[in-house]
Amino acid sequence: MFKRNIIFLLIASAFMGINANPSFGLASVVPQDTNIQLASDFNNVEEEETDAIKRISFRDKFKKTPEAQINNFFKKYNKYSVKNDMEKLKELYSDSYVNNDGFNKSIIFKIMEDSASTYKNIKYCINVEDIKINGNYAVAKIHETASGETTKPLPKISDTGAIKSDIYYINYLKKEDADWKITDSYTIKEEVELKYGEAKNSEITLVSPECVTEGSEYEVSMNVKTPDGVFIIGSIANEPIVYPQTQVKDVFRSVKSEELARVLKANTDGNNEYATASLAITRAQVEPASLVINMTGMAFVMRRVNVLNINKNNKIEEEGINAAATTKSKTKTTGKKR
Repeated sequence: MFKRNIIFLLIASAFMGINANPSFGLASVVPQDTNIQLASDFNNVEEEETDAIKRISFRDKFKKTPEAQINNFFKKYNKYSVKNDMEKLKELYSDSYVNNDGFNKSIIFKIMEDSASTYKNIKYCINVEDIKINGNYAVAKIHETASGETTKPLPKISDTGAIKSDIYYINYLKKEDADWKITDSYTIKEEVELKYGEAKNSEITLVSPECVTEGSEYEVSMNVKTPDGVFIIGSIANEPIVYPQTQVKDVFRSVKSEELARVLKANTDGNNEYATASLAITRAQVEPASLVINMTGMAFVMRRVNVLNINKNNKIEEEGINAAATTKSKTKTTGKKR
């Protein structure tokens, strides 16, 4: 669901883990005495049964470990995502789910459904870098990339778009009854690019801070390497991460020396935001009676900028200090009464 240069893309996650299939070998020596042979066979049967019990017990125990359950959880997530089975995916999310953009379960699945109808041939690559489990709680740090194409072409270029995404995020999970559920997600870093036409052969780098304070100014720059003989115009802006998506007015400028920069001001509405860049590639075609400018490529690039509310953090810290001082004061007063 593209609205100008804002991209919402959900990428399915998979965690391929361990495949445990323990086996215990048995060795026996056949004695010459027949009576001893029967006793030995009986003992071997007992040993085999004992070993079989050990094998079953080990496998059952492994299946019940939190590590194995989390492993199986991400396998299911991948399976349902590839099949676009939204109903099954919903079962993996807690009803109380909310992420660091303030999106709840209902909004997240609206975005998923929009993405499923907007993109096709998506190829995913997921790396679960770290998992920490503490009782009925788990934290999974994930790096995932994806690539694919839009289902519809851009009218002015008559070419479908190629999309790439690179995201680092943390999933928080909680065991509800017997099942693990995703209760929260925190996106640390997110870069997405969508290219049409000649822009697919262009190298575009967008540089911005990953985190800023509310209302502060920060610089965003775009570096572009394009084919020879083209004229480029570009725009840099920041847009809040909200749903439904808002639209901001693009201010296009000619890109000289392959670089464009702009100082932006972070929002004060409590939203994270995207630093975005829009780019149009044009070529001039000289005709007998006129000069025709054709747009041959277009690109949209974005980087996440998490916005921190310093006043909120200071308030929490101040409340903590006041609470501690009040507790200390009460303790002293109680001591005097005694």
